[in-house]
Amino acid sequence: MKYDSEGYVQFNAFTAGGALPVANVSIRLTGSDEENIDFDYTLVTGRNGRTERIAVPTPSVVYSTAPTPAEQPYAKYNVEAYSDGYYPKRLYDVSVFSGIKSLIPLEMIPDAALRRNVNPPASSNDSIITE
Repeated sequence: MKYDSEGYVQFNAFTAGGALPVANVSIRLTGSDEENIDFDYTLVTGRNGRTERIAVPTPSVVYSTAPTPAEQPYAKYNVEAYSDGYYPKRLYDVSVFSGIKSLIPLEMIPDAALRRNVNPPASSNDSIITE
């Protein structure tokens, strides 16, 4: 099957259950099907935690309209996301359909080990909790 069409991908990186966007997350998107194995693209999130929308190769929409498609009607991609102060995030076989924008959430989890040796400012009366 040829990947002669395109779908769209956009990422939304956040932390604290969606309350805070995470800027400067490096996201590597790679193909995981034989037809898109050479696809390799890197994006970075902005201040709002989102990337730009990019077009990626997919199978034709024709495969998505059959009740029982003879071929896989979507493309599969792998995702690696990295940012200082957060655990790396990996997603495998993310499905992307022709003509559809896939908004992919990336919940970034802070790396508590980076906070163990934090000293409070001298003028602060607040406590800092370390793990």
